[in-house]
Amino acid sequence: MELGLSSTSDKSVQKLDPRTKLCLLIAISLIMVGGKTVGVEYILRVICAAIPFVLLLTVRHIKSALIYVMFLGLSVFCEGSVIPNISGAPNLILMILCGIISRFVPGYMMGWYTVRSTSVSEFMTAMDRMHVPYFITIPFSVMFRYFPTLGEEYNSIHDAMKMREIGQSVKNPFTYIEYVLVPIMMSTVRIADELSAASLTKGLSAGGRRTHICQISIKFYDWVLMLGTFAMIVLFFVF
Repeated sequence: MELGLSSTSDKSVQKLDPRTKLCLLIAISLIMVGGKTVGVEYILRVICAAIPFVLLLTVRHIKSALIYVMFLGLSVFCEGSVIPNISGAPNLILMILCGIISRFVPGYMMGWYTVRSTSVSEFMTAMDRMHVPYFITIPFSVMFRYFPTLGEEYNSIHDAMKMREIGQSVKNPFTYIEYVLVPIMMSTVRIADELSAASLTKGLSAGGRRTHICQISIKFYDWVLMLGTFAMIVLFFVF
């Protein structure tokens, strides 16, 4: 799954504001990592685990949603049925793996949805509306552009190796460094220079308040989700 802010906005039926996505991301990460598996916190964990699945379906990432549910369901099954019936090292290893999946994967998937369904322009506009300083937003926007581009370069290198029929022969670590890592390092320098030039061309270092082509606004369903997020956080800390 490729990470990076998308070049176009999402095609979901209900397009969420980037600020709503950030609120959901913070709440889900907080509740899933720190929540207990009993009482009110367990209900909140179930709700938080379901939110990324629903949102992934709204942007038609059905495969990712199904993989997410499969891993989460397998983790819950192991925690409830397998772990109590085994002991020793297998019990400890399985408990650690299931704990990592159940507590960190929902937050990761919400972050993946946020990144994949938000364009760079929407991200910059949202951060500007929140009065976040440019020395924070600009490095983030460049970073989210950098890693997907680097991934494309990695795929291009592998395609070039297959065309030269050397794709199956890179098993030696030194050969891998020669054919893969060295070209990626050279591409890294070139990509960094290109992004720096692009930022200067767009006037990111000029200072002053910037204008934005894209229009974002907090709609009714954004307010509903934000209020629901706030309620979950209050319940999490109260109970």
